[in-house]
Amino acid sequence: MDNEEFIQLMGISKRTAQGWRDEGKISFSQVGKKIFYKLSDVDKLLAENYNKSFRSK
Repeated sequence: MDNEEFIQLMGISKRTAQGWRDEGKISFSQVGKKIFYKLSDVDKLLAENYNKSFRSK
């Protein structure tokens, strides 16, 4: 997915996406000026930041 799709999906700003790339939180590819993410890398980011519910019924 491209950067625009990524920021819309995650509900973040372009600057936040750039920060995550700079910090190594998300891997990416760059072709020319365009940024792309593998869906598997987006899934990995979400999985690494997953928090189980604190409340169990």
